[in-house]
Amino acid sequence: MEASWQTMAQDLPVDPDTLREQVRDKYRELALDPSASFHFHTGRGLASRLGYQADAVNTRPDRAVESFAGVANPFSLRLLAPGEKVVDIGSGGGFDCFIAA
Repeated sequence: MEASWQTMAQDLPVDPDTLREQVRDKYRELALDPSASFHFHTGRGLASRLGYQADAVNTRPDRAVESFAGVANPFSLRLLAPGEKVVDIGSGGGFDCFIAA
């Protein structure tokens, strides 16, 4: 039997508002104390794992890099051309905006 996302979501006993708040809290913790221990990769190590160019990472503010907890590298798809516009949906700490700027 093939499970669909919709079926899986309905079967999970998780309150979406509670989950959203827990995720928000974890990002807040990372922003406030990037040197703390987390159950997910963060910072420069994560940026490297995701294929960000070292010079792009190393020229950004330390605080922005160390609190990075992204899930993908949009710049691995295509580099931005001068004059292109970027929309940040505000789901993280702005690391990709620092690079795009």
